[in-house]
Parts: sequence; C-alpha cells; structure tokens
Amino acid sequence: MDKTAAGIRTFVTDTLKKNKALTEREVKAAIGKAFKLNPKTISAGVIRDVRKRLGIDRPGAIAYAKALLKKNPVLEAKKVIESVGGRFGIRLGPPDVSRLRPAGSKRQRAVRTVRAAGKPAASVKRGRPGRPPKASRSGGAISVTYQGSGRPEDLAAFFRGLAGQ
Repeated sequence: MDKTAAGIRTFVTDTLKKNKALTEREVKAAIGKAFKLNPKTISAGVIRDVRKRLGIDRPGAIAYAKALLKKNPVLEAKKVIESVGGRFGIRLGPPDVSRLRPAGSKRQRAVRTVRAAGKPAASVKRGRPGRPPKASRSGGAISVTYQGSGRPEDLAAFFRGLAGQ
C-alpha cells in the first residue's frame, strides 16, 4: 500500500464509497490496519475532505433534512432519520430533527384512548388521565370532562348531541 497522502486519500474514498455510515474513528482504524499505522497519528482532515467531496458530510445532510421538513413539516422524525441515513450515512437523532423543523409548524400528536374502571372511554391529548389538559394558546379550544354510567350507546348519543350531530 502507498503510504503517501494520495494513497491514504484513495483508500479513504474507496472505504467510504463502500460504507457511508462509517465514523471517523472507524475509518481511522481501517487506515491503521491497512497501512500499519497508529490511528491516533492519522489526521481527520483527510477523512472530512473525502466525505465533503463525496457529498456525505453532516452540513449537507442537515440541509437536506431541513429541505425535506420544509416541504412536509409534519413528516415523522423516524422517516427523516432513515432518509438521511440512507442517503448520507449520517446518524441524526429525534432531537436533531425537532430542531430542524420550520418555525411555527405544528406536529400532529396522536390522540390515545384511556379506559378507567367503570368510566367511559375518554380521549386524552397530552396530559394525565383525570386532569384537564392545559389551555391551548389558540384560545378556540374548549375541553369538557364527563363521568357517567350507563350503556355506551346512550353515552355516545349524549356526546353526539353536544356536538350538534
């Protein structure tokens, strides 16, 4: 193997083309094994330059994720992470994705159904069962809590009547 800078650069390029997801430490270890060098003596600058030239650098991946979220702000973080990982080999975490979302975009939260003993099913949105949810900033939402007993069909008819249906 050629121990010159060009030889190392070629080896790094080939290694990263095979597996984009390798970290700098893993690439340094591979260089150390191939060239019989101490991985600590190898500069990370060569690896970063090659990554940038191949288009698999972190700033590029973050710009791609921002553009993806700009088109579809409610896209699941898991899908964004998989997309960026497959294309750039960069590992992003859910907190990174949350920070990349456009300002003011609302994430749709799933509404879960909670059943308590002897009580009808109640929908709880971000809160604890038994406690009213926090007031929203929009000012247009009203929260009503009802605890009743009886047949589920009668309770459903009661709630439909409240909704005006």
